[in-house]
Amino acid sequence: MFERLKRLYNEGKLDEAAIRNAVTKGWLTEEQANEILNPPEKPKS
Repeated sequence: MFERLKRLYNEGKLDEAAIRNAVTKGWLTEEQANEILNPPEKPKS
């Protein structure tokens, strides 16, 4: 479920509210939601 929601969020098909709602439904943990909403920056080469 995490990968699917992450993909949909990145494609612009879900907003932050939808990701937060997924936490309340038990589909994601708070940590997973934070990872989707605030991805770690990739190191610049």
